[in-house]
Amino acid sequence: MSDNIEKYRDIRQKVETAADYDQLFEIVKRVVEKQIGRHRAGLALVLADMPNTIGAFHPVGSNSIVLNKALVKAMRSVVAGSHVNSFIFMVLMHEYLHSLGFLDEGDVRRLCRNICSGALGADHESVSMSTGNWLQAHPELFTLPRSNAPENFERIDRFDSSSMRYLG
Repeated sequence: MSDNIEKYRDIRQKVETAADYDQLFEIVKRVVEKQIGRHRAGLALVLADMPNTIGAFHPVGSNSIVLNKALVKAMRSVVAGSHVNSFIFMVLMHEYLHSLGFLDEGDVRRLCRNICSGALGADHESVSMSTGNWLQAHPELFTLPRSNAPENFERIDRFDSSSMRYLG
């Protein structure tokens, strides 16, 4: 591993081995705050089935990030776990930046790419996914079935846990 890659090893390993959404989001918050000096607490994560062309969204003015449950499930069926974690890391970062007030899609994609590159190295898959199209990299995702049930929402109970001072 080159010296350049060596300096990114710790964060890369944390992204690769994160066991859940909360662990990935904690890494997102840390690297975003370190690189742009902004932080927001108290976000909730909702999983919902959406078209595979939508990774996630942040309803402006809310405290939620809505992640495409069907897409994550589909990705888990066609790619390795670390690649899925890299995708979730990038998508959570993108929506977290929206929650911090960055609303222009092009600006958020560039900022996300720069932050991913600064934290993980320019060659990390999160960097290319931040401005690219995951459906181009994995066209098989176009054909995988998804649920059309509008009530198919799931709130993740343990998310943004470092913002919780106590359990009530």
